[in-house]
Amino acid sequence: MKRKLTGLIALELAVCSVMHVQAAETELLHSGFEDGLSGWTGRGGATVAASSDAAAEGSASAAVTGRTDAWNGISYALGSSCPAGTQLRVQAQVMQKSGESVRFKMTMQYESGGKTVYDTFAEGDAASGEWLMLAAESYTVPKGTDPVLYIETDTAVCDFYMDEAVITRIGAAVLPSGNFKKGDANHSGKTDKADAEALRDYLLGKEDAAVGKDAADLDGDGVLTSKDLSTLKDQLLNPPAEPEHDTDYMSKIRDQITANVPQNVLKNPEGKLEHITYYSETAKRDKGANVWLPPGYDPNEQYPVFYVNHGYGGDESAMTSGMGVREIATNLIKSGDAVPMIIVFTDQYSDPAHPKQTGNGQADVPGYDLFVEDMPGSLMPYIESHYPVKTGREYTAVAGFSMGGRESLYLGMKCSDKIGYIGGGAPAPGIFPTKDQFMDHPGVMSKDDMRIDPPYSPYLLLIAGGTNDTMVNDFPKQYSDLFTAHGTDNIYLSVPGGGHDSNTIIPMMYNFIRFIFKA
Repeated sequence: MKRKLTGLIALELAVCSVMHVQAAETELLHSGFEDGLSGWTGRGGATVAASSDAAAEGSASAAVTGRTDAWNGISYALGSSCPAGTQLRVQAQVMQKSGESVRFKMTMQYESGGKTVYDTFAEGDAASGEWLMLAAESYTVPKGTDPVLYIETDTAVCDFYMDEAVITRIGAAVLPSGNFKKGDANHSGKTDKADAEALRDYLLGKEDAAVGKDAADLDGDGVLTSKDLSTLKDQLLNPPAEPEHDTDYMSKIRDQITANVPQNVLKNPEGKLEHITYYSETAKRDKGANVWLPPGYDPNEQYPVFYVNHGYGGDESAMTSGMGVREIATNLIKSGDAVPMIIVFTDQYSDPAHPKQTGNGQADVPGYDLFVEDMPGSLMPYIESHYPVKTGREYTAVAGFSMGGRESLYLGMKCSDKIGYIGGGAPAPGIFPTKDQFMDHPGVMSKDDMRIDPPYSPYLLLIAGGTNDTMVNDFPKQYSDLFTAHGTDNIYLSVPGGGHDSNTIIPMMYNFIRFIFKA
């Protein structure tokens, strides 16, 4: 505690040093072409060379010739000097001698989500033989990689000249907005001393500083000032008390778990289902998910989030119907028997070597196991930045069917600091090494590792198995028994007559949705 206080006292002193400091402007590039091209290159089939034939200022400019298409032009790779969120002032003068007016465009190219994006942010019409200033007083570099600034024309393919290209960084970088908690200035997912340091550096105008204005603006006046830094310091020194959660929750609800599902909860799903696409750093490609917004959804409210995983061979649409998830959630929320929540239907397969499942179970299983990286690493950050979801394990649940049940248990163990509610419906074998009628399973952990230890013991760990399930047989009960043997409390729901189908999954989902987010 002494070390923490010492660091915060130093930050408090830093507040005084930024009271009247304006964020510095840094000129990153000024190309007059008197001494060469300064890193500018041709784009497409265009050739770029320093020329004394024309100049806006001085005696030289860059001549852009040999264009065969309108997008051919002159470009400059910004590289790592302008990370996402960097605010720039950009200007350049252009001139052409085609005899007609030509429309010029200033565009940023960058990579995002495995795709190339083109963002035109300044344009204007240049009369023949006259210099035109293309300029943007404030341009924020988008989230992505490999930004390249270039100048092109709308339709013309004439030669042209460019001169006096100036790129100025305006203060420090502002991170893209998202659903981040107030105080999480560096968008790390938590509020700590590093956030105060990032905000201080931003106010001092340091080049490598980057903050999220949405999370760092603590007084809500729309401007980042030393007052925000002082408020953040106070927040760190006197954090609000963490909400208390019932560590004995499962023992209190155990007797209420039932295999009997009222028929009225299986009617008329409401709410809104929308499809999203996110870039998976694990799979190295775009992946899809379906997001269900509950009845009465209010984007100004915050909701806990429940991730639903499908069985082998499925995708993000496999669990949206036929398994009762949306129906149960709709009716329990409307009756007040469940907490209003956002539900995310996932696509688990995350093998970077195969964009689609091969159909060979033995070969596909590792791609499913990689979801333990994809969900916390890519999907959860996307959902948390695009939807008003509460963050933290007390507001995060995961459950699934068959292979999705297995992966939900695996996620619950590997991500116990992020997920507090875990459900496995007829979970498939293979978390520990074993053999079934289909294949030899090498396992992803040993039987001894089948546990979730304090302080991350689950609020609810529910496993369901059908008595007539000849697909996974007694593996669901084996999982439950291993958790129990290792001191991890859980509830096992045996579904009489349930097979490897909705007859087992609907009772599991009914009980799970009823009791999550209430500990």
